[in-house]
Amino acid sequence: LGDQDSVVRPLALELHRRSKCKTLILKCGDRGIITYRSNSPVDFRAFFNIESFADNVVDAVGAGDALLAYATLALIATKTDVIASILGNMAAGIECEHDGNWPVTPELVLKKIDSVEKQARYE
Repeated sequence: LGDQDSVVRPLALELHRRSKCKTLILKCGDRGIITYRSNSPVDFRAFFNIESFADNVVDAVGAGDALLAYATLALIATKTDVIASILGNMAAGIECEHDGNWPVTPELVLKKIDSVEKQARYE
């Protein structure tokens, strides 16, 4: 976009608008992701943020690949951008917890889901 002055949210909105895509998932490093899913800038549900699921960041190499792979598969399977964003973000977090580009297996994602559920129940 060539915009060095704006903050992430308006930049993501402009990228979403210009690209005319249905869903935009923007990786924001240790701050997680922002997902845009509507062309209406006044719709309060047009975007949402999800914090990172990485517990201990070792190396971010491959996090974008993991996000893209899991989010794409989840979006195709469920047609739900929220589920795609969560699973993609979980996969990215798992990738960050390993040194180098590590294969994020479904078993690792299921383990991460179990961990998040336990935290939600304060276990």
